[in-house]
Amino acid sequence: MLFSSPVFLLFFLLFFVTYTIAPLRYRLAVIIVGSTIFYGYWNVYLTLFPHALMLIAFFGTIWMARAEAKGQKARLFVVVAALLAPLVVVKYGAFLYNSATYVLNSQAVLLRALPLPLGISFVTFTLIAYVVDVYRGRYQLERRVSMLAGLVLFFPHLIAGPILRPADLLPQIKRPRLPRRMFWPRMSFGIAIFTLGLVKKLVIADPLSGVVDTVFRGGNTFSAQEYWIAINAFAAQIYCDFSGYTDMAIALAMMIGIRLPRNFNRPYMSRSLVEFWHRWHITLSTWLRDYLYIPLGGNRLGFPRQIGNLLITMALGGLWHGANWTFVIWGLMHGGGLAVTHAFNHLKSPVDIVAARFPAFVKIAATYVFVLIGWVWFRAQDVESGARILVGSVTAPWGDWSGILGQYGFELVLLALFFATHRFDNHRIVRDAVRKVPAAIVIPTLVLMWVLAVAISQGNSAKFVYFDF
Repeated sequence: MLFSSPVFLLFFLLFFVTYTIAPLRYRLAVIIVGSTIFYGYWNVYLTLFPHALMLIAFFGTIWMARAEAKGQKARLFVVVAALLAPLVVVKYGAFLYNSATYVLNSQAVLLRALPLPLGISFVTFTLIAYVVDVYRGRYQLERRVSMLAGLVLFFPHLIAGPILRPADLLPQIKRPRLPRRMFWPRMSFGIAIFTLGLVKKLVIADPLSGVVDTVFRGGNTFSAQEYWIAINAFAAQIYCDFSGYTDMAIALAMMIGIRLPRNFNRPYMSRSLVEFWHRWHITLSTWLRDYLYIPLGGNRLGFPRQIGNLLITMALGGLWHGANWTFVIWGLMHGGGLAVTHAFNHLKSPVDIVAARFPAFVKIAATYVFVLIGWVWFRAQDVESGARILVGSVTAPWGDWSGILGQYGFELVLLALFFATHRFDNHRIVRDAVRKVPAAIVIPTLVLMWVLAVAISQGNSAKFVYFDF
């Protein structure tokens, strides 16, 4: 049940009406039941996963809280390990076994990866945040299992985030409010944000997937232009696909009076790699910082240890995205880039001093190129294909431009549209437009965007990229 599918729009209409007319004390139950139906639409049996993990976190945290102060830390590790165990077995079991078999040069039969329950990584990280925040005293222990179920199962963020902390959602579902005087502003803003996400997904991300899949799959001889079109197309695709999902998730929650945290802030406008990670997948980068980097020691144990912690954090962050060495390379590449950036800042080297004088567009371009190279590893099916793409992009002969324009003219127009509008991709701009622009202009514009999205997609929508993670 994709956000961009007709069946979901019917589901949400029924959910919205039920939630709105339900008495306040029953709205949490509506969220739990509706979200379970939403998740079970793909596979009803796999709904056991988020429910089972939620029960582990609920009873495990109560068990942890009952211990004396000295014993709570040990129990914290037990509960977190129990939450991670299904993720490790299902997502990484075959990968770890096959990697060990390869290193040992064994003739053993390789294992096939198990099918991933949708959103298992996001559910696991959300619950770990709850357990750790209770341990640290940042959030109170929940005595009602229904509250934790609401946190985990809330369907807008269930499959692909944003990754929520307990303070992000639980206070809102404890005291649900839908003030009548804010109904139309909330609905108009929500519909506008949902439309923005829909256009990103159906008008830009899905059409660009064709050239990306073709070039990354290989099997043919490609020109240099085709390699670079595919690489840039994936940069636009991954952003529009994932931020489009987040836009729709935020909009859906907004329509029922719940505010979700921002997850993207025009990342390709970043002037450094550090800034990029403050703008890209914000809830993941802050999660890795608060629940992995800082517990490892952060920057408190000296500069060499800080660099090591950065590399470990980013390598594990890369591996979180998938059981493949390409994700490890992607994570280590970003970890190394962050380490070099911090090293220049720490040492106040001449290179850093000179770089500070560069114009903003040079910094943005340099950061984008680094990120672009990283996306090759993120998208590649294996290390060999990633190397093929990077080598081909600089060694392949340049093709005839007239033929390239004839074959990829539509994709190039989409890329030009994306990069021209990326700097304006901000919810504040959308909110101001909805508030200040006359409805006689806003409504036809939104209708036109829906017509455009449906026409280009021809009523079909590809699966969101982050559903695989």
